Amino acid sequence: MADVVVVGGGFAGIAAAVRIAKLRHRVILLEESDRLGGQLLPYETGRWSFDHGWSELTLPATVRDLFKKSGRPLDRVLDLEPLPVARRHVLARDLVVDLPAGSRGAQIDALDAVLGEGAGASWTRWVDAFDEMWEVLRRQALEQRLLGRSSFTREQWRTLSPRTMLARAVRRGLRDPSLQSMVLDRHVLDGQQPRSLPMFFGVFDLVERSFGRWRIDGGTSALLAALERRLEERRVDVRLSTRAHDVVGSHPVTGVVTDEGVVSADVVVWAAPGPPGGRSESSALPRVPAARTYLGLGPHAPVLAQQTMLHGGTPVRISPSATHTGDGQAWTVEHAGAEDPLVSMRRLGIDVEDHVLHREDVSAVDLVRRGARYGWQWSGWRTAPSVPGVGQLRPGYLRIGVNAHPGPSTEMVALGAAAAAETLRP
Repeated sequence: MADVVVVGGGFAGIAAAVRIAKLRHRVILLEESDRLGGQLLPYETGRWSFDHGWSELTLPATVRDLFKKSGRPLDRVLDLEPLPVARRHVLARDLVVDLPAGSRGAQIDALDAVLGEGAGASWTRWVDAFDEMWEVLRRQALEQRLLGRSSFTREQWRTLSPRTMLARAVRRGLRDPSLQSMVLDRHVLDGQQPRSLPMFFGVFDLVERSFGRWRIDGGTSALLAALERRLEERRVDVRLSTRAHDVVGSHPVTGVVTDEGVVSADVVVWAAPGPPGGRSESSALPRVPAARTYLGLGPHAPVLAQQTMLHGGTPVRISPSATHTGDGQAWTVEHAGAEDPLVSMRRLGIDVEDHVLHREDVSAVDLVRRGARYGWQWSGWRTAPSVPGVGQLRPGYLRIGVNAHPGPSTEMVALGAAAAAETLRP
């Protein structure tokens, strides 16, 4: 039995803490604020509640595994709702594709009906091409610790085609500009440059088609409540309003420096967004998110049942909040251009200006200043080995979370927490 200190009370830290405690280790969880949750906490203003995009999942098995490996199964504490439409793509005012989830045939039919015969087959060829890439990434980089280039055989490395960038692959593989936008715009809004993003990021479309998209009933608020109960069940020592500054020791790490003194540990799991001691963790640049406009809409506004992407210019992503329970709707609108997003929306047939009861605009700079972290910008495949959490284990120290491998999404953070727990399995 080891004494494990987990730093950071967001999703990554909580997920790691409950899994490690289930392995009969003594776990202390340190959180600098007076509430657990991090990005699981919705942004609340007045009667409006906006989640941060963590309420929809593409790999629900990662969250199911989290609950199974820490106590009672997920279906006893939380409901996941399958979404029949993975995402709505608005390509022009009268050109809308509701792309189904989980079915190759349904995607072909939906695309042919809107873009013409052959569009579905073209899309299917593109998505199918990532089958082998996904298997390599799943086995070698997600389900076990990534050491870097040495984690892959020569054949696996060739399969990943790491020197081919996504923008170039899209131009070669998809002739229809609408299909190109459906692949690339999501990454632009995620703060990436497709010309610097490795081709293997195209697996996103394959994973969505294969596993569908799922919504957490009650949103991240319900997920956080279930995880807080799990912390109590696993008897994790949660210490709020405790700021961790740095780690003690190097080989091995033996504790954490806090405002109240040193907390000794056999193992430190650093899940906070920022690095210990404020030291640089990566040669990559921090990822800058898209600007956001929070909209509180009246009861007669058009209803969006799922995430909606607007193409045909500056991309816009609209995410209805799963945490909002009052009248009307709460939308988080992400946009990367200078145009007012409501103007972009109106031009493509989503006119809500007369329904807006609350509006708040937050620039990308302001989002960063608020302290949230969003991972790293990719600049070719060499970014991968520079990301925290990749490489040989440092004795007594594990790094997970949104700023560590394998990435900042709900599913990737859950996989990182699982890898940390497996490292401590007796």
